[in-house]
Amino acid sequence: MKYKNIAISGEIIASGSTTLAWELAKKLGWRFHIAGEVFRQYCQERGWPIERYKDIPEEIDREADEKAREMFEKEEGIVYEGCLAGWISKDLVHVFRVLCVAPLEVRIKRFAQRERVSPEEAREKVLSRDKSTTEKLKKLYKIKDLFDREYFHLVLETDKMTLEKEVKAVLEKMANPG
Repeated sequence: MKYKNIAISGEIIASGSTTLAWELAKKLGWRFHIAGEVFRQYCQERGWPIERYKDIPEEIDREADEKAREMFEKEEGIVYEGCLAGWISKDLVHVFRVLCVAPLEVRIKRFAQRERVSPEEAREKVLSRDKSTTEKLKKLYKIKDLFDREYFHLVLETDKMTLEKEVKAVLEKMANPG
């Protein structure tokens, strides 16, 4: 296998990217990292309380994302999940990049079930988080489209596949990229 790491991105909330990343890491025996956890750890190491996320300087975001990129460059056997994972690793030939997508209504339903909130509250939270995260990252990195399919080797419509089929599709595409 020519790929040493996997980057999985998904629309901001409930696209299925974390579930897929976790399953791939288990199947391959690789380490599993979530961008949010890496960011929280990075902030903690620097004394920035994550509860004050909006107050955290942009350079902290950039440094945390650089730490993720270094992980891709220096380590092997990593499945890394985060909305910027594909963009951060777009020029690293040894990183296989997957984008998970699902229609908004499916994502809202998934979020409501996972968080045990009403569909109305789920809609509000998903739309709000999508908007704030997208705006922040576009401003921070001048990215026109976070989920430009050009960054990815494989795009999975997670509402149309079982998890088992998603894992199989990733592993087959990694083995036969042509």
